[in-house]
Amino acid sequence: MEDVIVKYADKNIFKELVSVGFDKAYLDEAEKKYSGEVYKVFKLKPHEANILKQLCLSLGFDCAVSRGTVMCACDYTDAIIFASISQVVNLIEKLKLQPFNLKRLALEFQRIVESKLETLYIRNYVFDWSRPYIMGILNVTPDSFSDGGNYTNIDSALNHVNEMIKDGADIIDIGGESTRPDAENISPEEEISRIIPVLKAIRSNGIDIPVSIDTRNYETAKAAIEAGADIINDVSGFDYDLKLFDFVCREDIPSIIVHSDSVPAKSNDYTTNDIVDEVYLSLYKKINKMYQAGLKPENIIADVGIGFGKSKKNCFELLRRHSEFSSLKVPMVLGISRKSFITNEFNLSCEDADVPTAMYSAMAQSVNIHRVHNVKLAKEYLNYSQIFVS
Repeated sequence: MEDVIVKYADKNIFKELVSVGFDKAYLDEAEKKYSGEVYKVFKLKPHEANILKQLCLSLGFDCAVSRGTVMCACDYTDAIIFASISQVVNLIEKLKLQPFNLKRLALEFQRIVESKLETLYIRNYVFDWSRPYIMGILNVTPDSFSDGGNYTNIDSALNHVNEMIKDGADIIDIGGESTRPDAENISPEEEISRIIPVLKAIRSNGIDIPVSIDTRNYETAKAAIEAGADIINDVSGFDYDLKLFDFVCREDIPSIIVHSDSVPAKSNDYTTNDIVDEVYLSLYKKINKMYQAGLKPENIIADVGIGFGKSKKNCFELLRRHSEFSSLKVPMVLGISRKSFITNEFNLSCEDADVPTAMYSAMAQSVNIHRVHNVKLAKEYLNYSQIFVS
């Protein structure tokens, strides 16, 4: 008599359904039925959570809430749900008929289940997010933590840009102000004097690659866009200069929102129970704020801000659970290159950290743009990693 054996299935449910000979005409619908996620719902009132739990149970799955919920002994509760996509679709329809805040919850579930990343078009480049892209870092600062002073003249900067493009960079990110811990602030005028000559040289030499400008100043961003830049990457999350927020939304400029509690960076052990939840909720609010201010969905990009006001423990937790940020439904940048949480962990110099940077970057899930110093190494490791996700 043959043994009956059970194992975990491949995460690629469509592939597994094909392998068992499932009816091909029903594959797309069946994939929704057998593909599931764990969802976290924030800050429900007890009566809302009780209704949600009963709806889930009626559809054949459960909803975990605070023990004080049933007796309304708590002010608020979060909820954890595990369900297939088809079950969530059914839940959405039931939630639409409910009172209180549950209609809005239906729209939230609908956003997560139905939304897809919008294609971004810059110059002649198409970012359809079907693969991870690489952003090569060009620091034109004398005091950057890893390569300060190496590319402060135009010739060395241009050579480095061409080298990064040859190695596989899809975007060049130019920074004129160091954000290393304890770095001194510089004026927008000084920042402009460092960035604009290099940017103009890139364009005048026929280099048409998309260029991002790493700045938190409106004056710098405006001058850079006029000189041929395409993206604004604000490490303050557009909190530092409100004119910059208004500018990118008004002009509909592709923008990277970086989560940060301090610029320049300062190490800080968060007292929150969950660093991932805190960063997620902060980015969620800022994404919605920029969208409401007129920035098109395809032009909104986010970065969890590893290293900015976060401890080593925080950084590794964000890296380990990066896939949770995919429910923001915007492209995600990962910027861990040569950061101190890596160099300190392994007692490495900045350049020696390129290997663990490339390794961790390739392992991180739900990353759409990898911001790195060593483009060649990052490209190699990302190519290796694609073997496991193809």
